[in-house]
Amino acid sequence: MSDQRPTPPYSPASGDTALAQAGATPLRPADPGLIGPYVPLGLLGSGGMGRVHLARPADDSPGLAAVKVIRPEYAEDAEFRRRFEREAAVHSRVGAPHAPALLGTGFHDTLLWMATQYLPGLNLADAVRDCGTLTPAGVWRLVAELGHALEALALAGVVHRDLKPSNVILSLRGAHVIDFGISQAADSSAITTTGSRVGTPAFMAPEYLRDGRCDSTSDVFSLAGTIVYAATGHAPFGDGTGVDVMHRVAFEEPKAEVMGALGAADPALAALLAACLAKDPTGRPTPRQLIEAAAAHPCAPAWQEPLASRLLARQQGCEVLEHAPPGRPGTSARPRGRWPLPPPVPPSARRSRPAPTARPRPRLSPPSRPRPYPRRPLPRRPRLSPPSRPRPRPAPFRLPAAAGGSCI
Repeated sequence: MSDQRPTPPYSPASGDTALAQAGATPLRPADPGLIGPYVPLGLLGSGGMGRVHLARPADDSPGLAAVKVIRPEYAEDAEFRRRFEREAAVHSRVGAPHAPALLGTGFHDTLLWMATQYLPGLNLADAVRDCGTLTPAGVWRLVAELGHALEALALAGVVHRDLKPSNVILSLRGAHVIDFGISQAADSSAITTTGSRVGTPAFMAPEYLRDGRCDSTSDVFSLAGTIVYAATGHAPFGDGTGVDVMHRVAFEEPKAEVMGALGAADPALAALLAACLAKDPTGRPTPRQLIEAAAAHPCAPAWQEPLASRLLARQQGCEVLEHAPPGRPGTSARPRGRWPLPPPVPPSARRSRPAPTARPRPRLSPPSRPRPYPRRPLPRRPRLSPPSRPRPRPAPFRLPAAAGGSCI
């Protein structure tokens, strides 16, 4: 007798509900209808670099994929494509179950994409915000599973460099590390430009902020900050992304109130994470020591409620989308830039229309030319004569004076 749960029958309403349960939103008319060998089902997220689509194989093979599509203005840049290919090469070094498997990459017609296995779960930041902080047993399970993930990264020669709550996925199978966009292979140069600092300041390692150095011990520091957030809901050096947070991470000790709350709940866990947050990288525990420390404490076999119910609903939504027939609403993408076309009408349902009869074509006379409007004569401007000069007034007449007497 099989222990697999039967898949519920499909309906358009269940398809839309399953899309929301899987953590995706409906596609937009401008979204592509085909990305390489994958058919988009919905949108998982978007950012400045591009979009992430929930998709399934076009050949109806089992499984769902998270397909990252880069914006065309970045995809046309040869240097960006080189960095993108390096990200894929780094990702291929890390396998399941600690990270989603890389399914493929491609570049065609300004469409640069990367497909990875879709993990039906919640990232740790959303899980803590929506379902509350983890119990001590759940935190010890997170220490063990993330310790295994860091050990696998170290064996593959990969430094993640951006380990934070939003890059940790919790599923019914455990915890997984995602997003190797700024990770660095130990035998290659850094992907980012020299002198730049890429990542989340509240979870960066102090040596990375001060000198730009980053190795597996830096990932241990970031792991400790992530686990402190899972247990308390706060980053060990305070929330924020400004210069003040970077200064506290690089030169100050963790916040006393955050570590005090952690010590009151589990003193052994607080001591272990305090050692991981040491400024000196040589004093931090190794991933193997984290695994051994977690083995000495009880770990939760399953995540707490209501987190477990949320993860179960997400997995059930993915199962509905995976087994849905093609062409159903909520399971097939729209053609690029067009709305879905209506289904064709079968010939039996079409109405028979009589053939149109020939009608005599009327003779059309040439259009008459419209009569022009009568032109009105323009008013004549009055003729102006030049201004006349004033005539000089004649001098008054005077008799000349008689010389030597008067005239009688």
